[in-house]
Amino acid sequence: MFLLHRKEKIDASFSALLFQIQIILMPLFFAGIFWTPANPSQAAGTSYTIQQIGELPVGATHIVRAANDSGDIVGTIKRGKKGPKGAIWGEGGERGIVQPRPNSDYSVALGINDDSQVVGSTNTETGMRAFRSLGDGSSAFLELPPGDNSSAAIAVNSLGQVVGWSSGAGGVRAVTWDSTGKVEVLAKLQGSSACRALVINNAGDIAGTCDFNSRYRAVLWKSTAGKSVIDLGMLPGDVWSVPSDINNKGDVVGTSGDAERHRAVLWPKGAKTIKSLGVLTGRISSKALGVNAKGDVVGYSEGGNSREHAFIWTSKDGMKDLNDLLPANSGFVLVHAIAINSKGAISAVGYDESMNPEGHLHDEQIPLRIFRLKN
Repeated sequence: MFLLHRKEKIDASFSALLFQIQIILMPLFFAGIFWTPANPSQAAGTSYTIQQIGELPVGATHIVRAANDSGDIVGTIKRGKKGPKGAIWGEGGERGIVQPRPNSDYSVALGINDDSQVVGSTNTETGMRAFRSLGDGSSAFLELPPGDNSSAAIAVNSLGQVVGWSSGAGGVRAVTWDSTGKVEVLAKLQGSSACRALVINNAGDIAGTCDFNSRYRAVLWKSTAGKSVIDLGMLPGDVWSVPSDINNKGDVVGTSGDAERHRAVLWPKGAKTIKSLGVLTGRISSKALGVNAKGDVVGYSEGGNSREHAFIWTSKDGMKDLNDLLPANSGFVLVHAIAINSKGAISAVGYDESMNPEGHLHDEQIPLRIFRLKN
């Protein structure tokens, strides 16, 4: 999901947290937001209808992070001089701010489940703290392990189990919280300096990273194996790997790479085997961001002399450019596909091609848009 930047000054402490999140979780940075009426379009012979559900014009920093099965999206807003706030959007537009402390300067919303429970982090007097926000608007901090003073909640499953990390004098540790908020520290890979839990499925299987010499390595904590840690590895010749999603069958998707390029990858059912999903034509790299129950994968491909384009990968057809599956003359370019639900609906980000004919994604004058695709 790397990275669409807008120039914006952010407080140093929060900037450090965002740096960790963007490196590990591959979020999207945007500018500004207002919402426009839905505009569905469809043409004969196309694989998807496309519906614009929001517009992100210039003026503020955004992180679009995750979507649930209903298509609700969470992320972070920073408008003007005010600190960033967690936010949730739906088909009708921005649905509200996720702020567990009324006077908090900063908050980020990073995960959402099908019950609209949102998890993230907010600042406190002692450091950043993980929180859970329920569908009724109430919020609660999640327990810290003894001796720690900061934490981040990254994802939540349909049972209300949350994963993330906690830090203190003992370093950074992967943790999970049960539905009541009680914390459990997860095992490290032997020799690693720090670990972080990033995604969880409804079976309680957790994927994340452990650090070796400042390089991330994808790992799995299987619920059926007593949450012992498993090294998922990386593609031959690569030096880092990061998971980004896990479905209820245990299929893990993410990215494996070196200093020059990277590939979207699949670890089938959490196995130690790893499969490269390839790249789109004319591009040299790709990143997988989401996987559904069928094992269909979405993400984006980049590099070379070509624009970043969103993709869908299936075991039957391999990797396809989502832009080739839109109605003819839609006028939109899809940059990143961030999630795919059980029905195959996709949440994606892109722009109006007429406003960006050269494809310069870092041009600060180009408004970006959020789309929902249905097949």
